[in-house]
Amino acid sequence: MKRDRESILHAASTSNQHDRGQGTRCVDDVMTREVVSLSPHHNFEDAVNLISNRHFRHFVVVDNGQIVGIVSDRDVLRGLARTDNWQEKQVSEFMTVDPTTVRPDTSLSDAIAKMLDQKINCLPVIADDGTVCGILTSTDLLKAYQKELESVDLKQR
Repeated sequence: MKRDRESILHAASTSNQHDRGQGTRCVDDVMTREVVSLSPHHNFEDAVNLISNRHFRHFVVVDNGQIVGIVSDRDVLRGLARTDNWQEKQVSEFMTVDPTTVRPDTSLSDAIAKMLDQKINCLPVIADDGTVCGILTSTDLLKAYQKELESVDLKQR
């Protein structure tokens, strides 16, 4: 099986599991459900190709079904700038280990507070069984905020 060279794609249902009718309240309401990951053993080139070909800024690092790290586009840029032999590096050598995570039922205000406090732009979302079920990004939050503003604008007309 050629999983060593390919990214692993986790996709959950695209429907929101929490239909409260009161606006967005928790991570599950706005998170990205399609999560792309690499293993710690993938090489740096795999990471560069993944970020450049998929046009996103973060991916999770999963080993044996459990999250072990996260890589941002900034991690990749730092790796390119600081390492002469970057082609020989593995993802495990430049990933952020033990990333901050949230659960699907975490309130958006708590998730945002974590992101602001730690100056990060994404939070992997972890299911009860410890697997990654989504990722919450600053873009997800901005899209949710835009929808809220549009809703307010429509009510004011």
